[in-house]
Amino acid sequence: MIAQLLNRQFVLEQMEAIQEQLMEDVSQQRYGGAEASLEPRDYEEALAHVDRAIDQERRESTGQPSFAPDDRRRDGERPAELDDFAFLSRDPIVSILQSALEQHLEREESGAELIQAEPADDHRRGNNAPSVVTDLSLKDYEPRRDPSGRRVFDRFSITDIGWVSSKVAEGIRLFRSRRPFTDKPAPPVEINDGARIIMVGDWGSGIPRAQKVATAMGYEVRASLNRNQEVHVVHLGDVYYSGWAYEYRKRFLPYWPVKPEHAARAGSWCLNGNHDMYSGGYGYFDTLLKDPRFARQGQASFFRLFNKHWQILGLDTAWDDNGLKDPQSSWVRDVLEKNRQKAIMLTHHQLFSVFEDGSDVGIVLRDKLQPVLDENRIHTAFFGHEHRCVLYKSGTVKYARLIGHGGVPVYMTHGIEDPYPPLVSYEYRKYTTSSFGLEHWALFGFAVLDFDGPRIHVRYVDEDGDTHKKETIE
Repeated sequence: MIAQLLNRQFVLEQMEAIQEQLMEDVSQQRYGGAEASLEPRDYEEALAHVDRAIDQERRESTGQPSFAPDDRRRDGERPAELDDFAFLSRDPIVSILQSALEQHLEREESGAELIQAEPADDHRRGNNAPSVVTDLSLKDYEPRRDPSGRRVFDRFSITDIGWVSSKVAEGIRLFRSRRPFTDKPAPPVEINDGARIIMVGDWGSGIPRAQKVATAMGYEVRASLNRNQEVHVVHLGDVYYSGWAYEYRKRFLPYWPVKPEHAARAGSWCLNGNHDMYSGGYGYFDTLLKDPRFARQGQASFFRLFNKHWQILGLDTAWDDNGLKDPQSSWVRDVLEKNRQKAIMLTHHQLFSVFEDGSDVGIVLRDKLQPVLDENRIHTAFFGHEHRCVLYKSGTVKYARLIGHGGVPVYMTHGIEDPYPPLVSYEYRKYTTSSFGLEHWALFGFAVLDFDGPRIHVRYVDEDGDTHKKETIE
């Protein structure tokens, strides 16, 4: 990821430039495109969507919610807004634009020079500051801070803006015409009663610290293979910015902890996330799930693993964003009626949240699964989407676990000694900082589940490979 494309103000300025170009494209009844055959209607639709996205972004940030920095000051200075460093929008059009811009800047024709080192970021940053967000930046467009503490970049003009506008139009066309849903689940896979499952959520950013997570997960995979323990790795969804095929090839597949030579011995699984669907889901279904390592999944976005005591149901809550595309709810009911093992539900979106505002969080999922939830048939749930590591104490399911902290930079806004909110029994609050320590960045991590007959021993591991929490699910 390129530092400038993670700055909200920079992205908004480029959106406005692309809006002007799309107006010209529409007025000239443009055909063609960067790599696709586009019709004038595609440019018209793209302009309408970009107009709405800009209006929304000007009113309120579409970046990651509920991670505003506190007012802690050092030498009279305040941490910058998260959107200045890690603007990862939940608006599909903004995400498509970020994808298009990155593709353009990495083309030789763009004339852009990218440097593999963290930007200097103003007089307060040391030369050896850790790459807490990204180590890739546009040369000669270094950030600075304005008097309010906001992190800003110099003005930038897109070369070949026509290519970028057509790429945005192509992405929006894909978003509008989603890839058909695969309505049959993957063939069920029986796992050993002593198998290991490694889970990570929201990991597909490809930034250096996400690569550290992959290294730590890879260690757990190799440890299992060395002792002939069955092992599977599950991603709970989201490859950024918007799930283009090139983003899986660039950010995900090269770092996936199951290496191609281990595909026959280690299972790979991936849920569908909202960012995976922002370019229509084609990259998710037809690039990622076609990789031989994911062959067990059969290009389906919902699946079942089972043994004598447990069954794991991976569901797609993103084809219908924050929903549950049919026939999944009836499939869950049918599976649970026929099989009495304890059920572990995996989803990208949260079943519920105490941190994110909005009555719609998990509402469709809970509504569609209400009968099995009321009967306590869902014993355990793991989910992502929200970029935290949180253990809930909830009456909805016995064990509810949020592990969406796999690869997206966010601030740690809670102190170690701060009381937990209601329903929370644990939150991982360790953080790392830049040289000056002004921003506190939450550590990434993942979960390791070791099955032991009727029990599961769980370790929560951070990006450094350190176990920070253990529990037994039974």
